[in-house]
Amino acid sequence: MGLFSRGSIAFEKIKLSDSKIASDGHATITLNVKNRDQKFDGLVAVLETDDLQGQYLKIDAPSLSLPALDFPNRNTGDHKITITPYNIPLSEMSFKMRLKIMTGSTGKPALEKKFSLTVTKKQ
Repeated sequence: MGLFSRGSIAFEKIKLSDSKIASDGHATITLNVKNRDQKFDGLVAVLETDDLQGQYLKIDAPSLSLPALDFPNRNTGDHKITITPYNIPLSEMSFKMRLKIMTGSTGKPALEKKFSLTVTKKQ
């Protein structure tokens, strides 16, 4: 399922609107990150999929800068990433996605969440 909390940072909200969509639809990931006592700046949400060349999924914001968490017990507010399928050749295709929250100080994710998305071809 992924890492929901690590130390002083956690997902306040993390939600995929639909895990199964038609090829003419879209899915939205809503996220909100919260800190406890530590301050964080340079937060970036990065969405990766197993559609490495972007042949079948269009992501409106594959990398999204989040506001700094410069006071204790703050959150970034809700942010949305929309995923829209296109050129789906098969009757059904499944994709794995990984949302990572990166901080400015480290090269590894502070938080991450994995999702699965199934797209059915509309006839």
